[in-house]
Amino acid sequence: MHFKYPLIGAALILAGSITTAAAKSDTTFLTEAIQINLAEISVGDLAQKNGGSDGVKSFGKMLVDDHTASNTKATSLAQANGVTPPTEPKPDDKKKHDELAKLSGAEFDREFAKAMVKGHEEAISKFETASKGDDDIAKFAQETLPTLQKHLETAQSLESSKSTQNEATQPAPMAPEAAKPESQMAPSGAAKTEAAPPAGAKTQGAEQVAEVPSDAVSVNDYYKKNVYDPFDNTIGEISDVLLDRNGQVKAVILSVGGFLGLGGKYVSVPFNALQVKEKNGKRYLVMDTTKEALTSAPGYRYDSTTGKWVPEKT
Repeated sequence: MHFKYPLIGAALILAGSITTAAAKSDTTFLTEAIQINLAEISVGDLAQKNGGSDGVKSFGKMLVDDHTASNTKATSLAQANGVTPPTEPKPDDKKKHDELAKLSGAEFDREFAKAMVKGHEEAISKFETASKGDDDIAKFAQETLPTLQKHLETAQSLESSKSTQNEATQPAPMAPEAAKPESQMAPSGAAKTEAAPPAGAKTQGAEQVAEVPSDAVSVNDYYKKNVYDPFDNTIGEISDVLLDRNGQVKAVILSVGGFLGLGGKYVSVPFNALQVKEKNGKRYLVMDTTKEALTSAPGYRYDSTTGKWVPEKT
């Protein structure tokens, strides 16, 4: 091709090379995203089998659920963009899985938590890079980032907890922790709704151990559970449980309109608006509202920098 104006021709050639590079980058990201999902699904299954604490087992299930949903979307995008989806994780991730498979109990929990922190930090970095744009691949990265960030927060919580350090198989009684300002419920543990002791209060020995109320409900009955309207229609899924400064559960974050926390709108509703009902021996969360009403409510997003849910910009 002959260009009358060399500078224009050079500019067009450069633009074409940039477009090609961007396309290659997109296809590379899709391949890596699928490999990440496959690795997390595999290690999530392993955590449910070899984990020593309920927190680790619960996190393992969360990984399987969320990354399975993410992988369905990533695979569809890959096929639409002419990319052959990989069928197994990267060699390094397979090696880490095999190393963890040899462990169990507290030892597994420690190494699993470390691996999940490192793995999700790396995954978030890749997704943040891919999220800069407005095409379908960038939107997929944008929609998935809140879930990855929540996974990282959970992994960091597990890594720093005593249950993954030395007490996974023999949990010892622990004193109630003082509530942190604007604290957020870690998704893998049981809700601590008792207020923290006032400053200067003296508690010793058995006084620090609280009896479990006979009517207590575990946070596991809420986290990642569907919420139904009075007519048994699914209207959302609980993505987080929030506490106030005194450690009292005050609100929950619902994912509305998405699939397993991916691609949905996040809204905040009062905790006391939820009712726990039993049917055929199972517990269900019911809220007297509609999916349409929740969809039209103000949206929130999770700010990983501050560790808080903040209003979406309108």
